Amino acid sequence: MVDAKAVLVGAVLAAALTYGGLVGVEILVTGEVDAPSAPLAGETTVEGTTYHLDRLGRPTVVGEVRNGRSHPIGNATVTVTYYRDGEAIGETTGGVLGEPIAPGESAPFDVHYDADGDVDDYDVAVAADRVSAESASLTAEASVDDRSQNRVVVSGTVSNDGSEPVASEVVVAFYDDGDDVIGVRTTRPNREIQPGGSAPFTVTFRTVGDVPSLAQEFDDFAVRAVAVDDA
Repeated sequence: MVDAKAVLVGAVLAAALTYGGLVGVEILVTGEVDAPSAPLAGETTVEGTTYHLDRLGRPTVVGEVRNGRSHPIGNATVTVTYYRDGEAIGETTGGVLGEPIAPGESAPFDVHYDADGDVDDYDVAVAADRVSAESASLTAEASVDDRSQNRVVVSGTVSNDGSEPVASEVVVAFYDDGDDVIGVRTTRPNREIQPGGSAPFTVTFRTVGDVPSLAQEFDDFAVRAVAVDDA
């Protein structure tokens, strides 16, 4: 496994498996017709989903949205339907982290179900809009600083290769050895990055409390940096 990475804006890995014994049926939303779960060229798809309980005991689904279209997408919404014994027991909608998503790239999501109830299956659907391309030019470079059974620490820098100052958000997706997403963490450097400048960041992936840490499943990571409104 290679710890060090240099990834241009929005570059992340894509995966297409499931985790924890729960089968994630990945649904492509295209009007009124649900397409097959396999990633399709020219479409927006959900990939690499896994299921776990977060530190509050909430059913949680993480994964990635891949942009297979020829234009950037944004305003993506991920809808997770939770099932028990074949019956739908609830639905949660969440956003994608690190938009917009350029053609051929992916961005992760992390959706929690706040109601009580045992879950033994789930479906994931995605919808997104066509948007303008990212105007800022950010590059994120990072490596694993520390790793144990309970946590993984990733540190790096975000560089501004553009001509204007920009505030940024860093999104780090963590993967198991099957290239499924097992967690997502975000952070914002505490200052605007000037043209030609850079800012450091650190994120820690761990689970606290009574829930077993998913850090022990860690095999790889991907980092992306996007411009954000600092207002």
